[in-house]
Amino acid sequence: MKLVWATLAYSVLSSVVPVFNIEIYLAAIATQVQPADALPLAIMAGVGQAIGKLAWYYSVIASMRLPFMQRWLAKPKRQAQLARWEARIAGRPVFGGGVTFLSGLIGVPPLLVMGVAAGVVRMNLWLFMTMIVLGRGLQSWVILLGLASIFH
Repeated sequence: MKLVWATLAYSVLSSVVPVFNIEIYLAAIATQVQPADALPLAIMAGVGQAIGKLAWYYSVIASMRLPFMQRWLAKPKRQAQLARWEARIAGRPVFGGGVTFLSGLIGVPPLLVMGVAAGVVRMNLWLFMTMIVLGRGLQSWVILLGLASIFH
């Protein structure tokens, strides 16, 4: 049970501070667990990644209220760019959710970038979090189950 909570904690940390790589952590613990342990660990890894991305999501929203950002965003060119991104991501939930899921699953585009982009366009938070949990959870499960099966 301690490993499940440790995985959640490390996953949150790795989601906020990119130098702490969750995939390397999962590969390391996969050598120490049974294949049956992969699912609860993967779920916690996915949940932790989503929780950590909330920091990026909300920090971007808060930074957009800063005076220098307000001046920068007031320019017509920036308003047009923001409107295009809002239409692409927030205005098309299937597209935005799909891109977020793929970002969580395969890392393209990087999930950190998606956390920032989702905050900028104020993507639906429920959709954003769900797609991260599903994408990262599935990725984590594949890593854990695959390596645990090899080592046990």
